[in-house]
Amino acid sequence: MERKQILAASTSIVLLVLSLTNCKTKSDSDDENLLLLAAVASQRVCANSSFTGTTVVNSTATLDTNTDCITGMTSSMSSDLPAWIRNNFKCAVGSVSGSNYVFRSQNIPNNKSYYFGSSSPMYEALGSGQKSAGNNQISSQCLVYSIPSSPAEKSGSKTGTQSGYVSVGITVNGLAIFNNAAAPGDTLASEVQTFDQYNGHPQSSGVYHHHSQPLNVSNNNANLIGILLDGFPVYGRDCRTFAGVTSTPGDLDSNHGHTTTTTHFSSAIYHYHYTNDTTAGTNTLIGSYFHGTPGTVSN
Repeated sequence: MERKQILAASTSIVLLVLSLTNCKTKSDSDDENLLLLAAVASQRVCANSSFTGTTVVNSTATLDTNTDCITGMTSSMSSDLPAWIRNNFKCAVGSVSGSNYVFRSQNIPNNKSYYFGSSSPMYEALGSGQKSAGNNQISSQCLVYSIPSSPAEKSGSKTGTQSGYVSVGITVNGLAIFNNAAAPGDTLASEVQTFDQYNGHPQSSGVYHHHSQPLNVSNNNANLIGILLDGFPVYGRDCRTFAGVTSTPGDLDSNHGHTTTTTHFSSAIYHYHYTNDTTAGTNTLIGSYFHGTPGTVSN
């Protein structure tokens, strides 16, 4: 989603003109754009029926058993996306735009969480040994990812995952993936105690995210977890080849990746795994650098 600020000639009010691609089953290459005007510069126009659905309110949030996403959220993957994305991703709007995959997500988990707040139908108490991440609570976002559809290894110096990205990837259930670092002054190894019972938590502005495996997606197995910002997929702890053989990888690089076939790719492809990270002092979904050239993400 591109945002262009236009100064009104006759008033001091700034009008935001947002060019918002209509998210239907056709790809974004149609260049059919919906222009939305906001009367206040700081206002974010995010949730509408063609974008990510009705804005989720925690106190009334419920799970739609038909979509397995929060009721009112749009869950749509365009027909021109590859099958490994089209058949596995949900709780977001996915499409193709030129040489990129575009994902638009409200970033609301489809699992119960302590961080919905005790008044929510989606509330669940923390487990034994867990502690709260302060007053942080889940809130609707406007995450827009533009991810290379033909990823390739970046030559020369790699791009750091701790380079100020809003998110370093998106899970198959539409949630932000964070890097292998905690907020300044904390360590990720100790921050693990603030994860809810599905290994997620929100930061101070309500962005719910996973550093670790989402337990309603993968639990120490070879399941597909999501796609990272450089276009390469990320899987669970184990690796299942296209031939169906499952094993625990022993040849991962420092960023948690290697090149083999997977259950979705008959030709060998670089991909990441959930594994131990020495920087974090715990298991994470990615190391300190991207293997390829990352796309963009905004909120």
